[in-house]
Amino acid sequence: MTARVQQKLGSGFEAKSEPSQILEGIDLAGKVAVVTGGYSGIGLETTRALAGAGVKVYVPVRDPAKAEANLADVEGEVVSMQMDLGDLDTVRQFVSDLSEKESSLDLLINNAGIMACPETRVGNNWESQFAVNHIGHFVLTTGLLPLLLAAEAPRVVCLSSIAHRRSDILWDDIHFQSTPYEKWTAYAQAKTANALFALGLDLKYADQGLRAFSVHPGGILTPLQRHLPNEEMQALGWTDADGNLSEQAAALFKSTTQGCTTTLWAATSPQLSGTGGLYCEDCDVANLATDDSPRYFDVAPWATQEESALRLWKLTEEMLT
Repeated sequence: MTARVQQKLGSGFEAKSEPSQILEGIDLAGKVAVVTGGYSGIGLETTRALAGAGVKVYVPVRDPAKAEANLADVEGEVVSMQMDLGDLDTVRQFVSDLSEKESSLDLLINNAGIMACPETRVGNNWESQFAVNHIGHFVLTTGLLPLLLAAEAPRVVCLSSIAHRRSDILWDDIHFQSTPYEKWTAYAQAKTANALFALGLDLKYADQGLRAFSVHPGGILTPLQRHLPNEEMQALGWTDADGNLSEQAAALFKSTTQGCTTTLWAATSPQLSGTGGLYCEDCDVANLATDDSPRYFDVAPWATQEESALRLWKLTEEMLT
């Protein structure tokens, strides 16, 4: 097994490569995938690209009417099934229903997420960003492990974000029970959790052929920003007073199709054969962050620690008991 090296490979792709470039020459006919959040934003483009390449794509949906409308022009085989990551009974039901339909699963794309939302509690008084972005996907992924392990060379891709660099896991108060809730810190630790979960999966199941990766898709304006007023996005430097992309953001931000390409690369690229547990960005493995790293690139060391990945796994299991 190739050593896990968190540094750029020189993949030959660009930050703004398109899906057709990533999937060129890769035979995905007959493969089966699950894409959470696969009917909105970059998740929809992930579904479109995979289905167009011959993959049967299952899309868990919280809003069936919206999903039907958004998926109407997607060519290929797409099956939507009810699920809400914030309601673990529906996640377990999705696992059960899918297990009756399929005997193996080649790709699981944990794409869905919420960002910087007002304080909300779900499940066992869990903070909602951690619960939806991490715990829901943990239950989904571990439930689907028998199907994944039955496939040849299965991969799991967990969508993280450069926002992970704002915060490690708040190990002593993950759910903001003793400290005031701060939406960006909550989002940041959830995105760190996504990276650590991919690493934990790889540590535990690589010897059975399952490889996992985390991905920073890049800056993209999608429905993920629905909780942010324009004033706040303007303060962040993303938009102008009229809600249009700022000059800086326009240079950096990707289209929704470009926003799904690192996901597609991590899910399918032969360049990643024999390795896993890595955090990827701009259609390549990311470098490990240093004091000199640019603000919007590279992966923080705390999101790459094997000990932290196993600690998070154990803590998540404890939350679920």
